[in-house]
Amino acid sequence: MPRSVEALADHQMRRWSVIGRASAQASLRPCLAISRFPGSGATELGRRAAERLGYGFFDIEIVDWIARNAGLSRALVAGVDEHIRTGIERFVEDALAREHFSESDYLRHLTRVISTLGERGSAVIIGRGSPFLLPPERALRVLVVAPRAVRLENLAKQLSLRPAEVETVLDAEDAKRMTFLRHHFARNPDVGTYYDLTLNLGTLPMDAACEILVRALEARFPR
Repeated sequence: MPRSVEALADHQMRRWSVIGRASAQASLRPCLAISRFPGSGATELGRRAAERLGYGFFDIEIVDWIARNAGLSRALVAGVDEHIRTGIERFVEDALAREHFSESDYLRHLTRVISTLGERGSAVIIGRGSPFLLPPERALRVLVVAPRAVRLENLAKQLSLRPAEVETVLDAEDAKRMTFLRHHFARNPDVGTYYDLTLNLGTLPMDAACEILVRALEARFPR
């Protein structure tokens, strides 16, 4: 793992630990659990909300946390992260891998990590079924969407892809997200009634969306 990403994960975990201890001494602060369309801009929105609220921010950091707790390589865990393998993939990877880390192993560790975040509070959690793992009394559950054209543009910039390439990547990411959430949580993740709030970053400026998100959290969980 690149040192910059590892340092970021360490920083987020230490920061959240300090925040969590402080919140435990006062009133427990709820989490933000964000489900998102790939390429919608949810990660940037979550980072801004975390800074605004003084929360810890958890996206790819969750993969690092699971790898450490399980004593496994990060690459192995990342290969299962939000992904359902086909039968052929399972056969090949399980035959070649020295370490075995199944989807059920991943889900068990994921549930433990997100439940811990929920118990301590003061965390923004991106994806990984967090709106379905945390009870409504512990988190504001949010769906972040954007039109396909906006998501294609965002992914092309992020990944430096040509138009023909980014179409394929977005279709794969959409399918992976839907399969993961339907398989593990038996839910259609795009049903609005599973969430407290839906934000469209194709029509809302990022600053306005962040303001709405923070105000909704305050309204849903008044101090």
